[in-house]
Amino acid sequence: MVDLQTSLQGLQEKLQVLLKNYANLEKENQQLKSKLAQTESMVTELELDVKEQQSKLTAAMLHKASMDPAEKAKWVKQIDQYLKEIDHCINNLNP
Repeated sequence: MVDLQTSLQGLQEKLQVLLKNYANLEKENQQLKSKLAQTESMVTELELDVKEQQSKLTAAMLHKASMDPAEKAKWVKQIDQYLKEIDHCINNLNP
């Protein structure tokens, strides 16, 4: 009878450890889901920003037949920066 009680007590302790681990994993899962939602939101915002900037660039190019090389370099640098931010966010989505 003592062995049965000892076995049950050991099993109950292991069950408590598993339940605690489960609760920790659930908490971590919720945090990761929240972070993922924030990152996806950021990616969406950045994509919209890039589209807006591309539209502005297209409009500027249509209004100016020849773009100043310094201005063109500025636009290229800005678009490259947006693309880097988007790539960074996408990489964060796929760890």
